Amino acid sequence: AFTARVAAETVNRTLEAHADLAAFRVAAARDPYAGASPLLDRIGTDVFVVFIESYGRSSLEHPLYAPTHRATLGQAEGRLAGEGLAMRSGWLGAPTAGGRSWLSHLTFATGLPITDQTRHSAALASGRRALSHIAREAGFRTAAVMPAITLAWPESARMGFDEVHDAAALGYAGQPFNWVTMPDQFTLARAEGLFDRGGPWFAQIALISSHAPWVPVPELVPWEAIGDGRIFDRWATEGDPPEVVWRDTDRIRAQYRKAVDYSLRTAMDWAARQAEGSAPLILILGDHPPAGFVALDDTRAVPAHLIGPPELVEQAAGWGWTEGLLPGEGVSVLPMEAMRDRWLAAYSSGGPERQARR
Repeated sequence: AFTARVAAETVNRTLEAHADLAAFRVAAARDPYAGASPLLDRIGTDVFVVFIESYGRSSLEHPLYAPTHRATLGQAEGRLAGEGLAMRSGWLGAPTAGGRSWLSHLTFATGLPITDQTRHSAALASGRRALSHIAREAGFRTAAVMPAITLAWPESARMGFDEVHDAAALGYAGQPFNWVTMPDQFTLARAEGLFDRGGPWFAQIALISSHAPWVPVPELVPWEAIGDGRIFDRWATEGDPPEVVWRDTDRIRAQYRKAVDYSLRTAMDWAARQAEGSAPLILILGDHPPAGFVALDDTRAVPAHLIGPPELVEQAAGWGWTEGLLPGEGVSVLPMEAMRDRWLAAYSSGGPERQARR
């Protein structure tokens, strides 16, 4: 009886998976922006989409994390405003939690809910245009800065990137921070040099200092002193190793708070540095929340912060996000898969709505 029940359940799951995949393929083929033109023509500067690892809603709302992270964002908001930059912030609903960042990356880029590896493969095989494909067609140079990639990444060829800068290509000469190959500040310092040529650029940058096990956590150093990254070695073996810290959930959560705060301070400091000259349009967002025992909530919402020249940030006013770096009360959670089309609608003079009015 047990064997028969398991067999029946397996058959049912298989049928459900096939039906889900068939519906997903239909959705992938229905692209409201297929054939629309011109797209992304209302920007005129570099665009950077910066994912912060494990940065979830509890970072700004749970009493264990919020005082630290909200204070950091409050300080950053003042500095960014002083540099002449505008900001709007809201919530996005990630397709995953506790890991598998690549599902969120592709969800954001394609406008499809990539909730598992089967959908990930189906999306790449579907021919659906990601934001990077569309940006390339619009005259941007496209790139991905991926410090966590240490092996071959054949999928990148179908994601619309002209250039991929993985861990080896970034040239970090310092010691790794356990799983984390290099600190976020090094990654962003390298990005400054990579994108200070040609352009305009449309680039995805994945930051990983806030990835588990969250030990050790570096400190910010003067940007001009970063060099090849060996300046960070003083922190690479500091404190107890993960196998000691991870015996105590309170210590794990404390390290998570420190790691996310480091990533936030680094990303916002870097964003302020970009204000010189032709400031880019930057979206800084969480890829997914941490595991539930760390997040201490059951939401998959992540913060998202749009930063850039006031005239460009104002074009996204229709998203309903709050001015500044702290999402206000009542801001609804937008599914991450809605962002591709929201982005295209805000920054394109073509598209289904505008074409219908012509």
